[in-house]
Amino acid sequence: MPLFAHVLRLQLRSVSLWGLALGLLNLITVASFPAVEDQSQVFNDLVESFPPEVRNLFGISEGTDLTTIEGFLAAQTFNFIAPLALAFFPILASASALAGAEERGAMDVLLGNPLPRWQLVVGNFLATAVSLLGILAILGLFTWAPAKLMDIDLSLGRTAEAVLNMWPLCVSLGSLAMLCSAVFHRRVLAVAIPGAVLVAMYFVNALGNTVEGLEDARPFTVFYHYGSAIENGVDWPSFVGVTLAALLLLLLAALAFNRRDIYT
Repeated sequence: MPLFAHVLRLQLRSVSLWGLALGLLNLITVASFPAVEDQSQVFNDLVESFPPEVRNLFGISEGTDLTTIEGFLAAQTFNFIAPLALAFFPILASASALAGAEERGAMDVLLGNPLPRWQLVVGNFLATAVSLLGILAILGLFTWAPAKLMDIDLSLGRTAEAVLNMWPLCVSLGSLAMLCSAVFHRRVLAVAIPGAVLVAMYFVNALGNTVEGLEDARPFTVFYHYGSAIENGVDWPSFVGVTLAALLLLLLAALAFNRRDIYT
């Protein structure tokens, strides 16, 4: 599909920047692990002194061993910063695809081609999903390579699972942004709504075990199904389930965009 290839080329620079930024974060995290390993008892005592609510907010679940590289990466990046930050790549891309193009006055040019509206939605989404895989590949390389160079026992397979596990989480937020971009005419709404949902789901899941009234809401958050692949591997039923939810939102986006008026 020409649109798919065109969007993919446009996103190439963003893929490099996002991948390098998150990759450098993980490189620094891996490089700092030997210092933590040498002071394992002090570090564990410090973490245990935190209230459960604080530990959960920072992605330190019960049973996480911060003196292993897997547990350390889970707490420092993969269960906290990385998914929250990376989810904004597909959110921003999807918001720009429809509502953003409409605000720029570029929608007339796009729809002037013999291109069904649903292809505009699906083509942009698929390109963003593939670009996201590129970012994850860079992130995985910047995680595993320094561990290998520093003789830290981190397997390539577990690293691949950790980065791949972020893909359905991020594309589900991207598909929600695409739906908002298809329904609303303003890019800011297509960014703000999924962004607010992302943050709300994180807090509901993180505090659900300790705050009364939130536990029943946890299964409805994407973070509940995200797990900790760096420690336990990918939960494939959850992986497939979140991906199917993303495809459902994409279908709704295509239907909504096909029915609404275009502002010029």
